[in-house]
Amino acid sequence: MTKYIYKIILFLGLIVFVAGCTDLTEEPYSDITSDNYYQDKNSIIAALIRPFEHGHWCGWDGDRWILQELSSDQFVWTQKGRHGYDGGNWIRLHRHEWTPEEGSINGGWVGPYQGIVQCNTFIADFQKLDYPSFGLTEEDKADHIGQLRTLRAWYYLFLIDFFRNIPISTDNSTILGQSTPQQVFEFIESELKESLPGLPLIAKTGRFNQAAAAALLARLYLNAEVWTENDRYADAKKIAQDIIDGVYGNFSLDPDYRGPFCDGLTERRSPENIWVFPHARNIYEFGWMYDAFMHYQAKYSLDNPRGGWNGIHLSPSRDLSGNLYTYKLGGPYEKFSDDDFRKQPFRTTLTGYEGFFLIGQQYAFDYSKGYGFTEEKILGTEEWNNQPLHYVDQVGRFSEGAEGLAKGSHVETGEENSGVRFIKFPWLPESKGLFMNNYVAEIRLSEMYYIVAECLFRESDVAGAAKMLDAVRKRNFPSDKWAAHSYELNLSKLTEDEFVDELGREFLGERHRRTDLIRWNRFGEEWWDKPKDNRDNTVYPIPARALNANPLLKQTTPGF
Repeated sequence: MTKYIYKIILFLGLIVFVAGCTDLTEEPYSDITSDNYYQDKNSIIAALIRPFEHGHWCGWDGDRWILQELSSDQFVWTQKGRHGYDGGNWIRLHRHEWTPEEGSINGGWVGPYQGIVQCNTFIADFQKLDYPSFGLTEEDKADHIGQLRTLRAWYYLFLIDFFRNIPISTDNSTILGQSTPQQVFEFIESELKESLPGLPLIAKTGRFNQAAAAALLARLYLNAEVWTENDRYADAKKIAQDIIDGVYGNFSLDPDYRGPFCDGLTERRSPENIWVFPHARNIYEFGWMYDAFMHYQAKYSLDNPRGGWNGIHLSPSRDLSGNLYTYKLGGPYEKFSDDDFRKQPFRTTLTGYEGFFLIGQQYAFDYSKGYGFTEEKILGTEEWNNQPLHYVDQVGRFSEGAEGLAKGSHVETGEENSGVRFIKFPWLPESKGLFMNNYVAEIRLSEMYYIVAECLFRESDVAGAAKMLDAVRKRNFPSDKWAAHSYELNLSKLTEDEFVDELGREFLGERHRRTDLIRWNRFGEEWWDKPKDNRDNTVYPIPARALNANPLLKQTTPGF
């Protein structure tokens, strides 16, 4: 396998894990081999970067994000009239009625394995190369291989989380059967532990540093009880605290609630971000989430060159009459206090922007000032054609009057203005050269504070947990309102339910929610338009296409 260049790795990855081929050296699909591709150090760096580029796609461009967030209580892709039914995919995902034939579940399997195939390929290639002959050092070689081993472990975290019993591949050579969750866990752990010491304390943007590898270990240990039935919370707490204390490099909490999500937009870099995926306009853009969330008319209010698909939005907090739902889970917008800076309606300002949500009447971008809005109302194009476009924290066919409301509030009964729109990752004006330039933070120091807090909470040290949470949360509130919201000053507020809500607020949309709900034994509970589960849905079924392609695979997910 190592003789083919990275341009065909994606194809060969599909062969290994979808078509089940056992010999990848039978028929070359390119005349360029590793013997003649690696001509200089730039070709080596290009090969190194390719699996990281795939990593952004894997984490933030579709199926893996969808499996984490649309199966949970905070986001939904409603059908909006003639748009968004998509074969019932989003309905089944929201109500936990999925089957092994789902495209998104297959994508949850194939996407990480494609990245693993790329990592395996380049690790094997780099091991054979004489780095000094390319103007690189043996230290560079060790770093590159360590980077790819760490990235490969990150891909495996998706697979153990989604499927548990999975094949472990390190050489792309043969068809493989499944390993147990414990074996997968131990493989990920050993890869990270062995790679971590050789990684730099300060890495190039988008590459792994020691803190990032340590953070992946903390994630692994935090979820060990769910994945392997072995409690490793003490290990998670120790590593997360070490990261906070600077053992693996110097990071600090960003004093600005927007800071971690603004990297790439200015020269300022958030001191909180441990590992990011960098983006640049017309090179590699942060595009899928914009397309999936934004309305067709968003370009007119946000000064962007294109409209979105008008798909995903926050799960509704209110019923058709405007009353708050009483479900413990869901209703994310109203889980934020009105005092919270993040709850402000999104708007650009002279110096930047504020708020994480689009809600209410939408107005045209003010080109005369270069920021903010005019008084011109944006109009709808579907159910509210030529009428003011007003996002509501509800889902229902309001445009059809009493007849529409009789259809109820369901995933199937949305319309174009349904739902609060999520813009935590800010899409800022094209005219300022900011559109699609923002990096995405894959690992933030805040997560380490919350890991320590969770472990303390599980030890019944509620006061210790409150202190860790407050260290992050304080930036979200005006100083004169903070006392009312501090957990340390209001310790009785920090219950299990509140902890789960707080995880949802801090990591909203960051691909954490399903894993968090499962760890807190909440994933099977009811929320808007989803009854309590009647089967265990904490593990996705092995995809039908994978089973059909590989005779060594078995369906190991209970209930399927």
